[in-house]
Amino acid sequence: MPNNKVKTTKALQSKKTKIASRGVHPNSRRAKQLQRVELRTKKLEVHGKVRRVQEVHEVDRLLYFVHALSEDTTSLSLPELHDVLHGYLNRHASELVDLAHERESRSNWRKTEGKGKREIELEELRKEETSEYRSGFVLPDLTIPENVELCRQWVRPAPSKEGKNAKGGDPSFLGRIRLVRIFSEDKNAVVVEQKGAREAWGEGEGEVEMGSADEDDE
Repeated sequence: MPNNKVKTTKALQSKKTKIASRGVHPNSRRAKQLQRVELRTKKLEVHGKVRRVQEVHEVDRLLYFVHALSEDTTSLSLPELHDVLHGYLNRHASELVDLAHERESRSNWRKTEGKGKREIELEELRKEETSEYRSGFVLPDLTIPENVELCRQWVRPAPSKEGKNAKGGDPSFLGRIRLVRIFSEDKNAVVVEQKGAREAWGEGEGEVEMGSADEDDE
C-alpha cells in the first residue's frame, strides 16, 4: 500500500483540497492529520533541543582537558592524564565549600537550613561523574603528541583563505580527535573509544597497551 501519511503542515496544506485549519471540523480526517503533524513537529523540536544541549555539554567537557595543558606541553603521561581528570571532577569543590559555609552561617540564628538547589545539583553532578570514572571516563588522548596538536588545532583553528578566523570548538571536528576511556579503579587500563583521523598513532609517554571497545565485544 502507498504511504499517504502527511508529515509536515506545509505538505498538508499544499494538497489540492486546501482548507484552513480553523475551518476544519474537529472530528474530520483533516483535523486528525493536522493534530498528528503538529504533535510530530513539537517532538522534533524537543529532540533537537536535547541533542543541542548534549552536544554543547560534550564540547565543553572535552575543551576543559585541552585548555588544561600548558603551552609548552607536548603530551602527558598516563598518571598525568588521571591528574587532569581529578581536577575536572573537583572543579566545583571550592564553590561547594562556599555554599556550605553560607548555609551554616545562616543557620546560626535560625533553624538549620537545608541545602539549596545549586548545592544539590553540584553534589549530584559530582556523584554522576565519579561513577562514570569508575565505569570509564571518556576524554581526549593527551598521551600522544600528534593528538595533542590536533586538539589545539580544534581549539584554535587556522584562519581561512579569506582571512576569517574560524570558531574554535566546532563539534564537526570532534570525529578527527582520538578519544580514550580511563578508569579510577584500574589506572593502567586504557580503552580506545574513538580512533580519530589516523589509523596509526605514535605512542605517548607513559601510554600503556590499548585495546579498543570493538575488540572487547568480540
